[in-house]
Amino acid sequence: MSAPLQFGDIVRITKAFLQSLAMESGPDAPTSLGPFARGTVTAIAPLTPRSSLVLSTVPWADDETTQVNVVSLEQQPGKPPLPA
Repeated sequence: MSAPLQFGDIVRITKAFLQSLAMESGPDAPTSLGPFARGTVTAIAPLTPRSSLVLSTVPWADDETTQVNVVSLEQQPGKPPLPA
């Protein structure tokens, strides 16, 4: 099992989640959609105070920001800097 996500982690969408959507993973590229998404965790919080669903706020490399279920994210190996 991987370490829990933390504020400031560089993340990507998990391969398992992409495969569940019939998408494939691929090389790094700055986009907030699909297999190339890379971003930085800026917040982590449950959907509601008693919810087991935990969302992460992620500004992606292309300046889009979304909330994503933390189980659909994983740390980007090597923690490369994102394009500015």
